[in-house]
Formats: sequence, structure tokens, C-alpha cells
Amino acid sequence: MSTPTPEQLEHLVDKALRDQPLLRAPSALESKVMAAIAQGAVAPWWRNSFAHWPMLARVLFLVASAGFVKLGLDAAAVVIGPLDPAARSAALFAQLAWIHALFTSIGSVLRNLPASWIYGCATVLGALYLMLFGVSAAAYRTLYASR
Repeated sequence: MSTPTPEQLEHLVDKALRDQPLLRAPSALESKVMAAIAQGAVAPWWRNSFAHWPMLARVLFLVASAGFVKLGLDAAAVVIGPLDPAARSAALFAQLAWIHALFTSIGSVLRNLPASWIYGCATVLGALYLMLFGVSAAAYRTLYASR
């Protein structure tokens, strides 16, 4: 007896599974699912997504959020306020000094690179980006499109 090919084996398993009778869900499970669906349909507005909130509630939420941001900024100003202006400026922007140094070093490196290297890297990155779309489309077709 010869061993079946993967295609023959797949066909046999598919046929055996399709020949199985359809089973009905247990009544207890069916009633629980139907109750959960009915409960979800009558959920209060605040349990739905933000897009389904009433317009007044959305506006009030955005105003309250902006108020909390302002409150946080005012609290930071009160904490930093007693410092003199030079110390305040130094305290606020001392953490950002490394960003300037990083951009300066990146700029000097990029100015010294040959243009062909930059174009080559851009081409390779573009090809990898397109390959990502191709692999994603193939994976989607393999996993989901046949169902």
C-alpha cells in the first residue's frame, strides 16, 4: 500500500469532516448566548464606544479632559514657580539637551555619507516595505480568504 500524498490526505480528512452531522448547541449554552446578546443591545450609553456617546457627553468629556491637562500644567508651574527664571528654564529643558546633541551628530553623519549610499538604503527600505505588503497579503489569503 502506498502512502497518500499530502493533497490526497487533505482531501480525505476534508471529506471525513464534511460528512459529520451538524450538532446543535446545548440549550443552556444557547439561552446564555442569546441573553448576553440581548443584554449587550440594551447596554447604557457609557458602556458603548466613545463614538456612540451622546454629543453633549462627548463635548463634556473633552472639556473635562482639557481641564485636567490645564490643572496638571498649573500644578507643575506652582511646583517650579519658586525657582528663579534661569533655574526654571534650566530645570525644564535640561532633559532635552540630549535631543539637540543627537540631531547634531546625525546631521554630521548624513552630510558625510555618499549620495549613492543614501539612495541605496532608501531603495532597500522601499523594497522591504513592499515585501511586507506582499507577505501580509499572502498570509491573509492563506489564513482567512479561503473560509
